[in-house]
Amino acid sequence: MKLKQHLRQFAIAFGIWTIVGALDGFYVYGSLKTRGEVAATYGIFKDAFGYHWIWAVATLPVFWFTKRFPFQKKNLFRILFAHIGFFFVIALCNATTAELFGLWVVKPIIDFHGPRVLYRFINDGYGYLWVYSVLVVCWHLGDFYQKYKDRETRATKLQAELATAQLEILKAQIHPHFLFNTLNSISALMQEDVQAADDMLADLSFMLRASLEASVNQEIDLESEIDLLSTYLRIQKRRFEDRLNVKVSVESETLEAKVPCLLLQPFVENSIRHGIAPKARAGKVEISAARKENWLMLQVGDDGVGFPADFREGIGVSNTRARLKHLYGENQSIDLTNKKGGGAVVTVKLPFKTDDTIAQQGEKHELQDTGSGR
Repeated sequence: MKLKQHLRQFAIAFGIWTIVGALDGFYVYGSLKTRGEVAATYGIFKDAFGYHWIWAVATLPVFWFTKRFPFQKKNLFRILFAHIGFFFVIALCNATTAELFGLWVVKPIIDFHGPRVLYRFINDGYGYLWVYSVLVVCWHLGDFYQKYKDRETRATKLQAELATAQLEILKAQIHPHFLFNTLNSISALMQEDVQAADDMLADLSFMLRASLEASVNQEIDLESEIDLLSTYLRIQKRRFEDRLNVKVSVESETLEAKVPCLLLQPFVENSIRHGIAPKARAGKVEISAARKENWLMLQVGDDGVGFPADFREGIGVSNTRARLKHLYGENQSIDLTNKKGGGAVVTVKLPFKTDDTIAQQGEKHELQDTGSGR
């Protein structure tokens, strides 16, 4: 894996230096032609590509050394002296390679009696220093950018994990809220009808087991949500008997729509507990689901006492608002109103999506306080 990565890095460096070499060659050729001087095109481009390909080979060692000794406040002078020493090594290697290939020298050798490599080292050393410095700066810029991307990735991942954890906490608050109310209902029924209480316990066991299985995912299809709600309503009907009437009206095309698990149960519970239970006569709860363009419209209504003037949202509604906010952002709403003829209605508006639409969106992306009251 490291060898493949190093080869890719070398290919990138070689490509960049080749482009720079070509530009340098064309510049020299154009300058000579403008001045009317004649020079062999092959020689111009051989020297241009030769010098830059030598630096292409030297780029990875410079990056490797800079990675081991990055410039930082701590031990700054030690790092600086280390780079000065390594620069002399790189410069000497470059001068030696250039001499072996007979590349052009900026100034011809005149009255210099030392080794030709030393002359190249002295003659080209200033330019070597500039190139070495640019490579060191480029490595630090790349390292800074990579660390920035890593921080962004970690921040995004942490934000997603936090949102998931918060959703799990909110769901964990809703489940006990429902559980305690149902157990109180069973406890009251035990004094009157043991068989009915036993049936309620069986339904409660089924609902909890199903809801735990469904809670592996944040969303389930509306049909499964209605099944869970039907079990809950069966529990409540055993308690209220003829005092509770339920009407469920769900359009067939909405059954596959995705909704948060146990979305409707808190609203139905509120309708029964705060709307129907205080009444002396029988009451009715209506649940409906319909599609309007790209929206799923869910309603839970009752003909009970309605919302009081000093109405304040309880844990069930407030937690559901928070869950929807986490899952859909601003693309959702919960409206609580009183009905003209008496009673209350809750309208939930969600984006309409199914497994198919989610898959299509994925493909497209690849291509581009508890309190009184309800």
